Amino acid sequence: MRVLATLALVLLASPVMGQDTGLSFLRIGVNARASSMGDAQVASVRNAFATYWNPAGLVGERRSIAGSHRIWVGDVRAYDMAAQLPTGSNSAWGLALTATDSGDMEARTQPGTPEGTFSAQFISAGVSYARSIRGLRIGATAKYLRERIFDTNASGYALDAGVQADLFSGGLNVGASVRNIGRMNALEVERTPLPRLLQGGIVLSPLQIIAITDDAQLLDLELALETSHLLEDDLTRLHLGISVTIMELVDLRGGYISSDELRDYTFGLGLSFDRIYADYAYIPFEGGFDGPGHILSLLYRW
Repeated sequence: MRVLATLALVLLASPVMGQDTGLSFLRIGVNARASSMGDAQVASVRNAFATYWNPAGLVGERRSIAGSHRIWVGDVRAYDMAAQLPTGSNSAWGLALTATDSGDMEARTQPGTPEGTFSAQFISAGVSYARSIRGLRIGATAKYLRERIFDTNASGYALDAGVQADLFSGGLNVGASVRNIGRMNALEVERTPLPRLLQGGIVLSPLQIIAITDDAQLLDLELALETSHLLEDDLTRLHLGISVTIMELVDLRGGYISSDELRDYTFGLGLSFDRIYADYAYIPFEGGFDGPGHILSLLYRW
């Protein structure tokens, strides 16, 4: 059965998750808005999901709690919860929890009839802190990680850090983050490598249409351009995203990710109901992968 654990690690680290290194669930965007915009979120995120993308985005005067349900390749499912807890206008705390379950997978030590089934689970729990200093937002997250494959498990830690700033009266947002810097204990005989990631970019708001009578926002166009670099793979990706918000009620989105063997174009829809935000992402997978992927997120802000 030790062989099965090794096979499970290989399975979840590459074809199921669509990546080349272990604990790849840490690379998959946790919320629908970001995923539908090609994962271009580091410069603009300002709610509870900043605990994943860029902890600097937690700074703000409003609180928020959020959750997501993700359906990925091979029916891998992930569940996410996050909270944004301001301690004034210039600082905030954040909490985040992610649990990923592979479901039952067939166990084989050689080609032929399965010898049974097994599953794999991954957990990430984090605490974030962010602060604004002279217009520059900075933040950091400490994460506890745990993985279990069949009857073998390991734990570890990781650190994230990020910065954000608003320029030209908020018409241009810039940001950068480094994620998953840490290490795991040995799983069987080897440590699972963490997917260390650098990401940064800008978000523009080039067009806004506002009603003369009551200053209601009739249309808001947002364009995002970011790049990321996967250190283990020495791979750089381009992330493009576009969002069109109509009457502050409906948000239509699209995105593109380059050099990703699993996906390229992404799509999504967001709806606002007073303080509640519901978002959905549809992610077509490349040929050879089961799909498509679906992400549903809910966020409450007060």
